[in-house]
Amino acid sequence: QIGAGYGKLTWSAGRWQIVAGLRAEHTRQGYTLLYATEGAANDGEQSYTDLLADAHVKWVIHHNANLRLSYYKAINRPSFFEIVPYHIINEDYNECGNPNLEHTVAHNFDLRYEFFPQQSEQVMVCIFYKDIHNPIEYGMTAIGQETFYTPGNYGNASNWGVEVDVMKYFNRFGIKANYTYTHSKITTAKLRELTAADGSIYTDYADQSRPLFGQAAHVFNASLLYKDSKRGWDAQVAGSYTGKRIAVIDRFYQNDRWDAPLWQLDASAEKKFKGGWSVFVKAQNLLNTSLIRYYNANDRNASLPNVRRYDGGVVEREEKNGVSLTAGIRWKL
Repeated sequence: QIGAGYGKLTWSAGRWQIVAGLRAEHTRQGYTLLYATEGAANDGEQSYTDLLADAHVKWVIHHNANLRLSYYKAINRPSFFEIVPYHIINEDYNECGNPNLEHTVAHNFDLRYEFFPQQSEQVMVCIFYKDIHNPIEYGMTAIGQETFYTPGNYGNASNWGVEVDVMKYFNRFGIKANYTYTHSKITTAKLRELTAADGSIYTDYADQSRPLFGQAAHVFNASLLYKDSKRGWDAQVAGSYTGKRIAVIDRFYQNDRWDAPLWQLDASAEKKFKGGWSVFVKAQNLLNTSLIRYYNANDRNASLPNVRRYDGGVVEREEKNGVSLTAGIRWKL
């Protein structure tokens, strides 16, 4: 159950415009188990209120270019399933929910320049910074004598970076490209295996700084577009690149699992006819790029024999999904 209310003020003068507001949200979220689960309460509830402020300043440089500065506070609630104390036995590792999972609160700052040379054309450059409290990440956690893959809050994080977005048309052909660089950082305490003077091995906690779960430093998308409204043609070829990113946060120091960089190529085309009829074809994953999950090279796997390695680390799995083709006929009334 979510209740909310907000107020907004707008001020304009010449080339300046300021929009500011305050939103209050109250969240009540919980679960009730129909069957008793060992070690878990039969019901649970989270209840919290957030005051979310925002302010946006726009300066019109000239008739088709703007400069924007904004701040806004935002939240990310746990999903309904994440706070339920469920247990699932998977092939690779067991999974469970986390009733103590807290919601995320983020303070966001953006400075953006935007330029619109022609209709359907744009150039945007944005610098951003995010201060994130209690981000929700997925990792391996010890519960009793077992280790589970579960959502958790591992501390506070920061994100900063730059984004560039460009779209340009040359008659019927167009190019759309987007690149984002993100530097994210969170520091958490992890177990580290150490060797004592007598040769025995013991564990102790050490701080490790790493990127946020699922956050790639480099993300790039580019599309070649073709649009002919008179003849009813609309087609595009789209490529994307996602840099390496953490897929599973491990309990042990420098032992996280990473997804390797991924290239993907898709294509689509549609031809429209009179009477609302059209035919279309879509092709996805034309490169059939492998999804590789691996451990970085570290002291725990440096001497492992007979293992497949990637970038000096150890491959945990590799998946290929093949090429997906879809064709069809569409009719709009």
